[in-house]
Amino acid sequence: MADLAAKFLLVEDDDETRALVESILGFEGHTVVSTANPTAACQLARAESPDIVLCDITMPIMDGYGVLKALQADPATSNIPVVFLSGHKDFSERVRAFRFGVIDYISKPFTRETLVRKVARILEGRSRRPGFALEPAPAPAATSPPTPFREAPELASEVEPMDPPDLPGSAGRLPTFDSFPEAFRNVLVVDDNSFFRRFLRDLLSGQGFAVHEAADGDEGLRVALDRRPWLILTDVRMPGTDGFEFCRNVRAHSLIRQTPLLFLSGWDEYKQRYHGLKLGADDFLSKDTSVRELLIRIQLVMKRSAGLHEAQGAGMEGAIEMLGVPGALQICHLSRLSGVLTAQDGPRVATVRFRDGEIVGAECDGLEGEYGVYAFLAWERGVFRFRAGDPGPGEVVGGKFDALLLDGCRRLDEANREQNPTDREGAAT
Repeated sequence: MADLAAKFLLVEDDDETRALVESILGFEGHTVVSTANPTAACQLARAESPDIVLCDITMPIMDGYGVLKALQADPATSNIPVVFLSGHKDFSERVRAFRFGVIDYISKPFTRETLVRKVARILEGRSRRPGFALEPAPAPAATSPPTPFREAPELASEVEPMDPPDLPGSAGRLPTFDSFPEAFRNVLVVDDNSFFRRFLRDLLSGQGFAVHEAADGDEGLRVALDRRPWLILTDVRMPGTDGFEFCRNVRAHSLIRQTPLLFLSGWDEYKQRYHGLKLGADDFLSKDTSVRELLIRIQLVMKRSAGLHEAQGAGMEGAIEMLGVPGALQICHLSRLSGVLTAQDGPRVATVRFRDGEIVGAECDGLEGEYGVYAFLAWERGVFRFRAGDPGPGEVVGGKFDALLLDGCRRLDEANREQNPTDREGAAT
């Protein structure tokens, strides 16, 4: 039941659907002005000043995109939010709609509960905006009106997903990533669908991310090792190396195995979700997930995986289990820090000295210089703390930072394969 009453403009050429929506929203206490003629939508919008426009996509003479464009072009109606109602279940259609500026997308057929829930969430979000006021909805009648237009059971998983109620801000504005260091806003998108890659690239670059792309798992691994992103978004079904095998390869490589990885797939079944998480993915979402929920889940994964917080004074500290030794070293390098990173795992202590982001000294397990770095890269647990300041004398260790890190991780992976020769075979089965 809606707590706020609003006025809706419904643009729908199907008589049954139009009658159903009018009945449901009227029962909830809302006012509905409807038309089967899309060319009359703008004139009605100017005359009625609705709070929300509900518009079908496929209509004769003018489709939903034409209505949307006309509303956006008129200063009197350009700020009215538009929700598409559509029988199109192809993801590209949903993405196209959001790129054109709709605020939500409801797939047909839908149940009464789906429509009421969607409308309530939209109104709740808009009621928080300054200058937007709604009247309390009157109490509904004692009995519910008939709703013959029902969702078929086999289509249940294709209904537009709702934002989970426990996610903060799911009904408000999109989350931002300003609190993350610039170095963290570096993402790799792996998907054979170029349209979807472009959609994610535009979405995430607008949030301040540097976005790298790959069309399959093999290319994704090469880009991940070359660019070392702080987040990976990958599809499951891809030609050649699929997303599951790509995830195995990421988790098997010392340089990038701590990188947060999130599956975004049109193939969203419980068994696949479970399999993906078991392989080491940090989350598994349907490609039908709303933009707001997607950004929130990315934000949560990044916060959980970074494990960083400011230490007293000029510095930072964190857990190696969360970030990994390569990650901790890369932060200091990319941020061009000068100072000393100290790590401890029980009685073991490691120190790495940085000057302007380059390693100028390292000691770990009785080894120094580049071999001290190699020994430190093998740590899988412990805590580290960086203190800014003068790192002391010393020349750059092992040449360029990237080459040193790659060589150390290569040595570590080779040593692990020699110690566990069955691991590689087991991972491939």
